[in-house]
Amino acid sequence: MHQGLSKIAFLFFICSMIVHIVEAQSTYTSKRDNDPKAKMILDKLKKQYDSYKTMEINFSMELELPNKPTEIQNGTVIQDGKKYQLKMKDQEIYCDNKSVWVYLKKNKEVQISDYDESESSAIMSPKQLLTLYEKGEYIYAIMEERKVGNVTFSDIEFKPVSKKSDFTKMRLTVDKNSNKMVSLRVFSKDGSKYMLKINDIKSNKKYDPALFIFNPKAVTGVHIEDLRID
Repeated sequence: MHQGLSKIAFLFFICSMIVHIVEAQSTYTSKRDNDPKAKMILDKLKKQYDSYKTMEINFSMELELPNKPTEIQNGTVIQDGKKYQLKMKDQEIYCDNKSVWVYLKKNKEVQISDYDESESSAIMSPKQLLTLYEKGEYIYAIMEERKVGNVTFSDIEFKPVSKKSDFTKMRLTVDKNSNKMVSLRVFSKDGSKYMLKINDIKSNKKYDPALFIFNPKAVTGVHIEDLRID
C-alpha cells in the first residue's frame, strides 16, 4: 500500500451497552487458534461483498498519532474490480488497474506509479480486508458481542502471526443482523491508532472508466512526477 495510507483501515466507534464478552485465546500462534464462530461471520460477510461488482463507500476517519492532536477526515472510495478512486481532504488516489495517481494537495504534486497488485495498491478495500483471514497471516477470534436494541454487533480481533508486522492487532466490528462491516480499528506498534467509520455503502452502480484516471487539466500549478517504468 502507498506509504501515506499504509496503516489506514475502516473503523467505527459504537456507543452501546455490552451484553456479554466472549473470551478468546490470549496467545495466537497458528491457524489452529482461529475461532470457528468468527470464521462463520467472516465467511458470510465475504460472500456478500464478493457479490458486489462495484462499491462506493462514504466514510469518516479518525487518526491518533503519538504526541499529536487527533485528526478526523471524511472521504469517499469507489471500487470497480481492481480500479478505484479515493478522495479525502488532503489527497486523492486514482487507479485504472495499470497506473496509480497519488495527488498530494498540500504539496501540489501528483506521483504516478505502476499498479502493483502484490502490494495491495494504495488502499485496503473491504474486499481486500476480507481476504486477510484466509491467508493465514492473522489469527482471529470473537472478543466481544454487544446488543443495541435489536441489533447485535460482533468484534473480531485479528493478531498477526509474524512478529515483524507493523500492527499489534486489528479489530473488526460487524453488524450481524444486516451482515455489514461496520468498522476496523488498527493498532500500530508505534502507538498510532486508526479508526474509520463507514457511513454508507452503495453497491453495483456503473462508473465511467475515466473516473479512475487522474485528470491534470482539472487542477492548475501541479507538479507531476512520473515514476512508471515504461
